Amino acid sequence: MFNINLPCTMENKENTRPFVIRESSSDSDEDGGRILYRDDDNTRQAKIARKESLSLKLQLRPDKQDLINRNILHQVTDNELKETKEAIGARLIRRLSMRPTAEELVERNILKTQTPAEEKKQKEEKKSYLLRKLSFRPTVEELKEKKIIRFNDYIEVTQAHDYDRRADKPWTRLTPKDKAAIRKELNEFKSSEMAVHEGSRHLTRYRLSFTYRLFYTSCSSIAFIYNNISFIHSFICSFIHLFNYVVKC
Repeated sequence: MFNINLPCTMENKENTRPFVIRESSSDSDEDGGRILYRDDDNTRQAKIARKESLSLKLQLRPDKQDLINRNILHQVTDNELKETKEAIGARLIRRLSMRPTAEELVERNILKTQTPAEEKKQKEEKKSYLLRKLSFRPTVEELKEKKIIRFNDYIEVTQAHDYDRRADKPWTRLTPKDKAAIRKELNEFKSSEMAVHEGSRHLTRYRLSFTYRLFYTSCSSIAFIYNNISFIHSFICSFIHLFNYVVKC
């Protein structure tokens, strides 16, 4: 058996394997087994396959516009490309010239000048100083006495139980005695808490009891009738004359 390696390749040129043509030595002639004739069918087939693969690759080759879109081919000339690079370089230099200095970075607390150990020590010192200052902090009563804060600047918050009052309506369980006591308390508060101007006293409304309201309404009606008795008398006389006239007709 004879192994003959051909230097032909298929589609993948990187991972190609040479073709091996094996011929039997049964037909060896008198010259000690020399091959005088060999069939080239396999070589021809390899060449045809290579041409077909090359034509297929040429068909699948991207067009010019696709290469331009991929930034493989450039439509600009060398001078235009050089000018673009120079403009970009000038822009970068200008931006670098506007870069803040080290002192500005330190002032902005971007560039650290202390080591982590020094920063930790400084924080501990500030913490102890603030705790010492807070230990001598005046109370709310002292601040109120010194008139540093007003009475409405401070709100005391006490612990209270969470109680849902949405379904509770205690005013429906008040007795008449409780209602009278509440009205009396409101009236006393309105009459003694703040003086009412004479021009707006008639607009001030007090919560009165039912008996007092009934008496007040009756007195108001009597006063209205007394003040307008002449008008009522003339109205009644006119009504009687009109009734007599209608009856006679």
